[in-house]
Amino acid sequence: MLEYENQMFLEALQDDGLLISAKGLGLEAVFTNILKVYSDPGNLVIVLGMTDHYEQFFIHKLKEMNVKPLPKVMTAQISSAEREILYLEGGVLFLSGRIFVVDLLKHRVPLDLVTGILVWRAHGIMNLYQEAFCLRLYRQNNKTGFIKAFTNSALTFTVGFEPVEHVMKTLFVKHLFLWPRFHTTVTSSLSACKPEVIELHVKITKKMQRTQMALLDIMNFVIKELKRLNKYLDLEDLTAENAISKNFYKQLQHQLDPIWHQLGSATKQLVTDLKLLCTFLTYLESNND
Repeated sequence: MLEYENQMFLEALQDDGLLISAKGLGLEAVFTNILKVYSDPGNLVIVLGMTDHYEQFFIHKLKEMNVKPLPKVMTAQISSAEREILYLEGGVLFLSGRIFVVDLLKHRVPLDLVTGILVWRAHGIMNLYQEAFCLRLYRQNNKTGFIKAFTNSALTFTVGFEPVEHVMKTLFVKHLFLWPRFHTTVTSSLSACKPEVIELHVKITKKMQRTQMALLDIMNFVIKELKRLNKYLDLEDLTAENAISKNFYKQLQHQLDPIWHQLGSATKQLVTDLKLLCTFLTYLESNND
């Protein structure tokens, strides 16, 4: 692991808390090593918030690291009696909130033996009511086991009123570990191995050039008609050169929305045609094979 990944790993291992990292900083590698530490029959660690994709991903990574025993996936196909045995065998268990909450309410889980709970994709815990209920039942009956939560979806914490505080209360954690891309350790680690950027420019074919010129000619005609029919509107920036930009149509629509009901059918049709022509230009550039 890189220096900052190792520091993230040690922070998460030392204290219970919510770890929020920027996307692309290798949180999966950190979580894999957390799973490696607890992959022992002497522990009983429950992992919540998983999807089928992530379950297979982490098991594959641990297999490459020769970790034994590997985490077990508890599915609905496993009987309740078999699940009770698996809990007693220990190790790391991947569980859905639906299965875990049923086993908790039926007293199939030996809560006094649970070493801790790991929560993956913790940003969604407010919408995962079963997982949140499981954490509450666990903390009420086990005061010593850990709860560690991980997410790389920092943007979700910018929406709503005090989202971080609410998530931490739901997770029953007190520590918050923030790892943005501008963190000093992250910057120094990544700057040591800067990527080499190579730009490749592919020329369009002659047929594509003719098609492009034809589309631009039509767009010029549509723009002239728009200006002729709507002389009272400020359409100075409406040119074929500006019309090929990605945000141009949104800006035009934003300008016309307040008076859209006042525009004639011809103007509305021309605006629709302009959008269609912009789409054709985009397809022409993106599908040049």
